[in-house]
Amino acid sequence: MDSQQSMREQLITKASEDNEFRARLLADPNAAIEEAFDIKLPDNLSLHIHEDGIDSAHIVLPPSSELTDESLEAAAGGFCAGWLDN
Repeated sequence: MDSQQSMREQLITKASEDNEFRARLLADPNAAIEEAFDIKLPDNLSLHIHEDGIDSAHIVLPPSSELTDESLEAAAGGFCAGWLDN
């Protein structure tokens, strides 16, 4: 299992068991994750947490295959989502 999937599972489990964490995660994902898992996320990482409902669902698409200047800079700078390894 990859580290990103593992982190997602940890977040879902914690949010399912801890309503206070769930509320913080929905309101301010970066701060909630940093506090709960004692990690520092990159300042330029923007997380979006959504709840599925009885009459709604969310589908996440992979990034576009077109490279933007920003994605080229990140690749050239060696950006690594190391926070996912925790």
